[in-house]
Amino acid sequence: MAKRKSSFDKRIVVTAVLVALSVIILYLGCAIEVLDLAMSAIVSLLVVVIVIEMGYKYAWFAYVATAVLSLVLLPQKTPAIFYTCFMGFYPIIKSHVERFGSALVRWTIKLVTGNVALVAMFWLISIFVPDEFDGGLLLVGTYILGLAAFIMYDVALTKLITFYFAKLRDRVKIYKFLR
Repeated sequence: MAKRKSSFDKRIVVTAVLVALSVIILYLGCAIEVLDLAMSAIVSLLVVVIVIEMGYKYAWFAYVATAVLSLVLLPQKTPAIFYTCFMGFYPIIKSHVERFGSALVRWTIKLVTGNVALVAMFWLISIFVPDEFDGGLLLVGTYILGLAAFIMYDVALTKLITFYFAKLRDRVKIYKFLR
């Protein structure tokens, strides 16, 4: 029983440290505004590590904690919005969706998820950063580019997950620490 509690404690500590690191990285996206999307993508890789090493429960906890803390603490909300509306939860959803056998079903679910996330992101941006979009053709163009970026992000995320398993997992050894 003590070993199980110890493993639970280690998982909580690792998750909390990764949440703190995530908020710091998102803050860097605020400090250097051209990196807001890139920093959100980097933080999503930490969610991938949590899913792989600790499971969905910890990943959802990390996502919610990072989203709330970043929306509350960050002075500029764009990186927090990118993370909250898409890049934070998508690695968790992706791990579920990848289990479906048909590529058509997988991509249909992914595209529906991406579209819902884009709409939510535009809605939050209109609330937190109202001067960002004034509607019309700019909004449609941004939406199309956002969907294209989503597809590239999904492909890149797949490659990075493969890289993590092939090259990094045995070097980082989080799974050994968590025993």
